[in-house]
Amino acid sequence: MQNLVRRPLAWIIGGFVLLATLYSVVIPPFETPDEIWHFAFVQHLVSGKGLPVSAPNTQALWRQQGVQSPGYYLAAAALTAWIDQSDFPDIYARANPHAAIGRPDSPDNINFLVHHASEGWPWRNTVLALHIARFFSIFLGAVTLWATQRALRPLLGDRRATLGAALFAFLPQFIFISAAASNDNAINATATLTLWLLVLLVTDPAERRGRWTGRRGLLRFVAIGVLLGLALLSKLSGLALAGLAGLALLLAAWRGRSWRTLVLGGVAIFVPALLVAGWWFVRNWTLYADPLAWNIWQANILLRVTPAGWETIVAELVSLERSFWGLFGWLNVPYPSWVYLVFRAIEVIIAAGLVLAAGRWLVRSRRIDWRWAGGGLLMLWLAALAVSWVRFMRIAPAAQGRYFFPAAPALALLAVVAFGAWIPGLIRRGGRPQHASPLGWGVVGLLAVLSVLTPVWIVAPAYRPPASAAELAPRLTPVEADLAGQFAVLGVAGEPAIAAPGQPLTVTVSWQALAPVDADYSVFVHLVNDDGLVVAQKDTMPGGGQRPTSQWLPGETRVEQYRVVVPATAYTPDHGWWAVGLYDHRTEERLPVTLHSPAAGVAANDDQILFGDVTLAAAAGDIPNPLSIDFLDNVTLLGYSLSARSVSPGDPLTVTLYWQARGPVSGDYTTFAHLLDASGQTRGGHDATTQPATRDWQPGQVITDIHSFTVAEDAPPGAYQIEASLYTRPAFDRLTLVRSEGAEGADRVLLGQLRVNER
Repeated sequence: MQNLVRRPLAWIIGGFVLLATLYSVVIPPFETPDEIWHFAFVQHLVSGKGLPVSAPNTQALWRQQGVQSPGYYLAAAALTAWIDQSDFPDIYARANPHAAIGRPDSPDNINFLVHHASEGWPWRNTVLALHIARFFSIFLGAVTLWATQRALRPLLGDRRATLGAALFAFLPQFIFISAAASNDNAINATATLTLWLLVLLVTDPAERRGRWTGRRGLLRFVAIGVLLGLALLSKLSGLALAGLAGLALLLAAWRGRSWRTLVLGGVAIFVPALLVAGWWFVRNWTLYADPLAWNIWQANILLRVTPAGWETIVAELVSLERSFWGLFGWLNVPYPSWVYLVFRAIEVIIAAGLVLAAGRWLVRSRRIDWRWAGGGLLMLWLAALAVSWVRFMRIAPAAQGRYFFPAAPALALLAVVAFGAWIPGLIRRGGRPQHASPLGWGVVGLLAVLSVLTPVWIVAPAYRPPASAAELAPRLTPVEADLAGQFAVLGVAGEPAIAAPGQPLTVTVSWQALAPVDADYSVFVHLVNDDGLVVAQKDTMPGGGQRPTSQWLPGETRVEQYRVVVPATAYTPDHGWWAVGLYDHRTEERLPVTLHSPAAGVAANDDQILFGDVTLAAAAGDIPNPLSIDFLDNVTLLGYSLSARSVSPGDPLTVTLYWQARGPVSGDYTTFAHLLDASGQTRGGHDATTQPATRDWQPGQVITDIHSFTVAEDAPPGAYQIEASLYTRPAFDRLTLVRSEGAEGADRVLLGQLRVNER
């Protein structure tokens, strides 16, 4: 026991394991990024179907993860093969169709999965297998911490290396990811272990160089090769480790002036790596004509409309920052804003500390030894991950901090050096530290307290069903409506009576379960205008996604409020009423409605209850339907107008766009307005250059841009939208939006709806 007290790393890793276990239990099944698709790979193996064979736009349960390196999945499958996981497809089918994935501003539907009581303790079947996979991930997280400390010891000494490991051990997001069934944990562990041996290879003192020759040295090279192979089998990002291994071998050979080290070490490293992982790349080449299967990966992920420029990448750094420190769920369960300010303060302290450390080194010592080679390897690995991330960010939204966790030793090294620079008294002559920085341990303590609080303060409440707003029931208009004999509506209310585009409106409905149901129905709350167009809508699972109808008990009554935001592009003036009901999202079929007792201002048709009286008022000013939608190159769409909102095939239609330059416009652009049907097909439109040309627009000048065209003769009846944007000729590259919430890399604006009638 006394020996254990003297080993702080054991206590740190033990604390991490306890915290990660708590997280794994508190986090509902499959509520971590991509976890359900990672587990689908595992379940595919367990079911005896072998490794997945993917295709573009696959609808297989594992989606884009089917071409991931298989190491983590093979291990997880081996650990869970004894468990009956045949219920996984049924659980998978409970995906929340209204889930607010990647939207930390969303007030509801943060859950990816519609959760049932059957997921609770004691765990069974797929849920049991998932938790075993999560426990395996926690083991890999512990290995990552141990290897981080070992990699830093030759560079920082034992105490400061332990501080570096502690910084990651209590980083909330690292704990969160370590508690998830994800191959991220495999690359974190295998990459860090590989880095540890590579740092040892280049930092061993001259008198210990013999450890890397002879039989024992050969075994060490083989160990590097095996770990490198495992890293390649963990995730594609492990490829850069092969280059680092080659560089480390060159440095060791040069330091020892030994060609034998270079040749034998090269064979001993890269032959085992190829034996462990080479088959995977051969398989990819055979199946996909691409050893990395990158072509299939790209064909199954959400790509940006156009590659992101530096402006977009810089704008998304805030998401990267938050998801490095702590952003939970499917990147939609955030800390309060003030917590991120604390994290930002830590970043400033680290950045300033690195500047102080660099300045002190320049002034006092300017000594360089072989520790710098080890630190350089870690920095090169961090740089490789950063370059890979930027390349990925250009084609897809990927602002997630977990992509940098394989660089834990490099990031910890920077942080420990920075903290130590703030207290010069800790440094001996020659630049060697006496103790780890108290400032660093203070940050560790802060992170530890936050990590302990997070499961009960942030994560658990996010997935707790809201209580029924029963106190609002007396204020509702009484209703006696029956929905397919399964549910009843007892009361409704909608306010306010006058609204404007961009304004949130509140609708309250009192529901009652009449009989047990197996289906999880969705609620629709639509603001419908006099032409039958849906002006604004809210589609959701009851209880904000947390109280599915299959879990309601007969006789149970719930009063729920729904927040419906009128789109900023909604056409004004307009008038409408509320339509409410239930539907099965899998079939889009609505439950039939029977109104048993008429009430003032309440009606019903076949599948919806109608009530309320809402007027959308036009905004004051000279620009109709005012907007403020910024495109790149200083172009802003100020507003628009339509010559008609109800047309027939063959009718003329005029769309007027109002543009303004925020500053000098560098390109000559063609503007357009296209009429799109429900499937997105163009059914009429007009493209033209403006007068004056966009390059000649003056800052602040308002440009009236008129587009007149004829509705296509074959346009089917239904609700249509106007698509507006700008593009270059002859390349036809569209300008992208400066901000495009909910549509990464969007290059168009969808304006208010209009109806095309039957001819």
